[in-house]
Parts: sequence; C-alpha cells; structure tokens
Amino acid sequence: MRLNYQEIIKESEKELIKLERQHRYSHLMQRVRMLGLLKSGRCQSIAQVAKELGYSWRHCQRWLSCYRAEGLAGLLENHVDKRGRQEWKNEEAWQALHEALTAGEIARYQDAREVLAEQGVHYQDDTGVLKLFKRHQIKAKTGRYQHEKADFVAQAAFKKNSLIS
Repeated sequence: MRLNYQEIIKESEKELIKLERQHRYSHLMQRVRMLGLLKSGRCQSIAQVAKELGYSWRHCQRWLSCYRAEGLAGLLENHVDKRGRQEWKNEEAWQALHEALTAGEIARYQDAREVLAEQGVHYQDDTGVLKLFKRHQIKAKTGRYQHEKADFVAQAAFKKNSLIS
C-alpha cells in the first residue's frame, strides 16, 4: 500500500521551499527538505528520500511519523537540549544547597551530597556533585590548612599590632 504524500503533507511546495530557506543553516533543514521531496513527487518513497538526503530509511520514517502525529510544529521542534540524562535536582534541593554554600557549611563534596540527600536528591558518589558544580560554574572554595597547635588569638593580636609599611 502506497501512501499519497501529496495529501498527507498539508503545506504547499512554496511554503516548504520558504521554510527550507529559513532553516538553511540548521539541522532542521533536512526535515523540511524531506517533506518537499515527497510533496513535489521527486521522490516516491521514504527509501528514495533517505538515499537522496543521505540519512537512513528509519530516520526519515521517524521524521514522517512525527510530522503525521504532531504536524509541522512538532517536526521542527528542537530537541537538542533534551538529549542525555537530565540533572538530578529540584528547586528546593538547589535552594538548600545554595544556602549551605553561602553559609560556609560545605567543605567537601560529601557535605554537598548530604545536603542534597536531605532534599531527596541522591548522588552515588562525589564525582556527580563535582560535575554538578562544574555545570553551574560553582568553584570549590577551600581554606588554607591550619596547624593543630596554632594559636588564633596570638595570630589576631599580631595582625592587629603589626605595622603596615
């Protein structure tokens, strides 16, 4: 059973050519071009379109299924930002982490994991928290080491009485 692509594709050839030009430097151009090839009759099947565009048959079939289900808007929706695993955080956990960072309660990634775990966001190890910090450009602030026998009162008095040259 052959599909009548001229009836399935609602947009005119002129509209498709205009859309193809509009998306010229985007990955979406090939999707519009596929519709144009089928609408004009230059290609009679998905296999011919796939060969013409340099994509797999399955890829083009997915595009056509998306067009049939959601229309042109669904086909041209950009899904690039939805790829890969999504970040494990919610607004309450993010707020709690931000407050703990601001208060200086977090000295290690383990501390950050514990704060997030209290809010229901569980990271398996410190590497996940490290990557979370890198994605959000949070720098790990570390203090200088203090000797265990250091006398902080004497140090403060020395700083207070020292001469500034």
